[in-house]
Amino acid sequence: MKHFIFYTAVSVLAFWSCSPSGTDVKPQEPVLPQITVSELKTENGKTYVEVDGTPFPFMGAQIRLDALINSENKPVSAIEPYFEKAVELGVNCVQVPICWRWIEPSEGSYDWSIVDALLGYCQKYDLKMELLWFSTNMIGDSFTYFLPRHVISEPSIRLWRSNEGYFRSDYGYTYSLILDAAWLLERETAAVTALFNHIRYWDSEHGDIHPVITCQIHNEPDGFVRWSYEDDGVTWRDGSELPRERAWEMVLNSLNAVGKAVQNSSYRVLTRTNHIKADNVEAPLDWNETVSPQDVFALEGIDFVSIDAYRQTVSDITKEVEAYASIEGNYALVGENKGNYEYSPSLILAAFAAGGGYDIYDLATNSVFITNSGGTDDADHGVYTSDLQERPGFTEKVMKIVKGISAAGADLAVTVPDDFAAFNISQNAPQQTCSETFTTSSSMQIKFETSAGAIGFALDMGTYVVAYATENAVFTVTRSGNDPVTVNASGGQLYKQAL
Repeated sequence: MKHFIFYTAVSVLAFWSCSPSGTDVKPQEPVLPQITVSELKTENGKTYVEVDGTPFPFMGAQIRLDALINSENKPVSAIEPYFEKAVELGVNCVQVPICWRWIEPSEGSYDWSIVDALLGYCQKYDLKMELLWFSTNMIGDSFTYFLPRHVISEPSIRLWRSNEGYFRSDYGYTYSLILDAAWLLERETAAVTALFNHIRYWDSEHGDIHPVITCQIHNEPDGFVRWSYEDDGVTWRDGSELPRERAWEMVLNSLNAVGKAVQNSSYRVLTRTNHIKADNVEAPLDWNETVSPQDVFALEGIDFVSIDAYRQTVSDITKEVEAYASIEGNYALVGENKGNYEYSPSLILAAFAAGGGYDIYDLATNSVFITNSGGTDDADHGVYTSDLQERPGFTEKVMKIVKGISAAGADLAVTVPDDFAAFNISQNAPQQTCSETFTTSSSMQIKFETSAGAIGFALDMGTYVVAYATENAVFTVTRSGNDPVTVNASGGQLYKQAL
């Protein structure tokens, strides 16, 4: 049952008394010279990401640290078992939120205890991290669990909405802000700059391992115009109309400013934002001219636009990735797709074959999100159960394709769709017995055969082929004028066969 609880002085004091920050405030370190950790490259018509100069295929899973801390009042150490499971699953990166209120307990004073713990786990478990900056725009709303007290308490930056002050146990009290107000952007960009300057300093003190590789700016920010703006009757504070175009402009201006703050910090990583799924999968870039992903991609402060697809068929996920890859120079990352979709192994492989990357949402769903669904929504999205156990007969299947993609690494990252042979995913469910042949752009023929229900892939790398299958399979590679080369692949083993 929903309850409307308004933001009284008592609730303010109660809320902020349980803030996780304020325990380890230290002076800001010196600002070190800028380094560039990640950047986009485009070759042969395919855009991919390089991390430390090496092509990197994003095969990740999200961990909702915000729920552990904000809703369950757990210490940051509670996230360590999730890192252990991420390694077990085989991903090469994790997506972890950092809430603005955690790092700035009072204006201009910073607390890096949570950030440092996360960076330490990245080092301990040899994982890269996509930092999710949770602040002013969470699917179109502004919540107290993500914002510092001195920000959310400032009346001059507030819009009016019909359910102002509504409380959610997962996100806190609900408001709408003038997202591009000068006062607000000055403080948010200062916080983001300090955060990434600190990451640079921590990194220099811990072997220059470069643990953070991207920053997601806000979360599904187009939700402000697509949903909140209309559903909650958002207007200017005096009740006058907030034009839809101005609402979208606010979103774009805030994304651009915060993204630039990351880009101009001493620790330069790629910036992205995650767009909400399209209404029409047949034309996912044409849902509404006022909320186009091309508008976001055109921003100087945003390097690429990912898609929160929430698609559960191979054909649909392929169309989404192809659409976002069609934006010239964009890396077509699936920023979120449910981890418990029945055909997840096929969906993951299809996304990479279409030229994209894939972040699972999520590794294991926090119980507060499941509880808040009230039984009316399938809120348990994890590839593991909420208590970090494998889903019988399912998690292991996902694990097998994830490990193969991570193992293929740089080769897979740069391979264009015309040279990426994905097998046994023509239907959502793999066929127990399958025989398929793929012809690459160089006229190489790759035949795949399995009687064990395997899915797999082969990459035409010119002088060699990379082959992988989740179960036992046979790859037969034929190039014009040469004898066929056979790879008898054991399930779960990556092969690089010279030609």
